[in-house]
Amino acid sequence: MFKKGLSAVLDTELMVFLAVIVSLCVILTLLFSAKVTDFSKSYKKVFYPYILSFVLFYALLVFFGHNKLFSEVSDEFLFYEVVSFLMGILHCWLYQNAFKQFGTTSIAVEVLFGALVILYSSVPFIIIYTTLNGIFFTYLMCIHFVLFLCPTGINISFNLMMLIPPPEYATWTPKAKYDDVTEEEIKDVLLITFLIKKGYYDQKPTSMRAIAPVRVEFGRLFMLTLEGFNEHNPENKIELIESNGENYTWVFFLQNNWHRKEQHIIPDEHIGANPITENSVIICERRSKTKIVEPQKFIKSDGVIYDAEMMNETAEKNEINHIKNDEIKSKIN
Repeated sequence: MFKKGLSAVLDTELMVFLAVIVSLCVILTLLFSAKVTDFSKSYKKVFYPYILSFVLFYALLVFFGHNKLFSEVSDEFLFYEVVSFLMGILHCWLYQNAFKQFGTTSIAVEVLFGALVILYSSVPFIIIYTTLNGIFFTYLMCIHFVLFLCPTGINISFNLMMLIPPPEYATWTPKAKYDDVTEEEIKDVLLITFLIKKGYYDQKPTSMRAIAPVRVEFGRLFMLTLEGFNEHNPENKIELIESNGENYTWVFFLQNNWHRKEQHIIPDEHIGANPITENSVIICERRSKTKIVEPQKFIKSDGVIYDAEMMNETAEKNEINHIKNDEIKSKIN
């Protein structure tokens, strides 16, 4: 059987196939060394031992697969696939951490490096496998090397995906004053949660539970809720005004699972017209027109649910204060 396998290695078609692989190894190695800056000085001494370690590993792997471990060829092929995929993960990790990506973010360098490992490793794998098993399944078994590149492909896809800029939503600026919530508007309500940072530089958001009438505009409800919160937490107010005296602009969207598309909230639309349901969590983000220097301190939420009565109470107090200020000004004049 060994003599038969050895004669299969000397098959003309296989010899040509191996010659092509060796030629590709030489050409791609030269190309790779040209693309990596200071390859000869910084990476040559670790590059070739690294390649050699994979060559030896795949040479030994053939013996493990042949050593009566699998009765079916399909099981042996699956074994090679699993091992190649795991080795591909290891290779991808070493490329990122040990080789530091060769000091470049080039996708071509990353793909070339993985391809070189495969090409060099395939030469002893093909020779030993053909010697032990004959040439019939040799080309089929080489397909498992494709799985070696899968982790690299996943890593490249992830990096490219991270380069996609986040969607830009239209900002919303609140008005100076909003009307109270009427009894007619409060007939149908939802319980929702606002996630908002109390200060512009806060790292963690505060959660506020609020009763949301479906007939009320979202922006109006948002401002009445924040005014109610500030009225009941005078020492821990949510920052609504910039340092220059202007209102912050805001962007709102639903907190969805990672597999769902981000849904934008339109502040000038009613709650019912937006994709808001019971127990929806709404992320509220500030947008500043001016650069803020002073960082803000994060303070935990008080856990109060802000309803229409509390919002109206705050609005009435604000109106009274406004009237008093006008009276004082008129007396002074």
